Amino acid sequence: MTQPPPPRDSLRPSPPPRAQSHQSGTIHQHWNDLPAGYIPSPTSLSRSASRNSNITPTAGGSRGISPLGRATPIDKSQSQSQSTEEPTETTREGQHELSTLLPALYTLPSTLSQAERTQLQTRINKSLLPKTGDGGTTDEQKEWIRGILEMFVVSGEVDGKTCREEIVGFMRRESGVAGWAGGLRRVVESVIAKEETT
Repeated sequence: MTQPPPPRDSLRPSPPPRAQSHQSGTIHQHWNDLPAGYIPSPTSLSRSASRNSNITPTAGGSRGISPLGRATPIDKSQSQSQSTEEPTETTREGQHELSTLLPALYTLPSTLSQAERTQLQTRINKSLLPKTGDGGTTDEQKEWIRGILEMFVVSGEVDGKTCREEIVGFMRRESGVAGWAGGLRRVVESVIAKEETT
């Protein structure tokens, strides 16, 4: 013999079988579930970038980014022609090499002690200057650093705070650069502004 179901309280409605949304009714997926049939693209698997990122993937898979977030296409024919030429002190009219920009940065007035400055110089030079070591930096990374240092040291287009923020953004975008780029950031933020020295 089966028993009848227990009496329902007429004041309490029975709970819904599924969660209800006040906007669209029954919830079939949670807010962070991927849509049914979603297949991630190879680029989304290889790296993730925020929607506000300044990274622009290029055909070769490398990232072309200029200082201050200006995306630049990387032309393979241009980079090949530059690698066959003899290295000079200036790459193009008015542009300086890292081998001249870094010593110029190191000679600016700074709040760092001489020992700390020497330690940071060694770390940075091993990664960025070919004669002192190969830190595994790519040509695109070196070009980006060259551009931001030229704007900071030579032309004065960016101040110390902006240069520091750009280097921090660079460290977030690029992998494997935190050691030397962190040292570069420390050197840049220790530079005494020209207004403070006069």
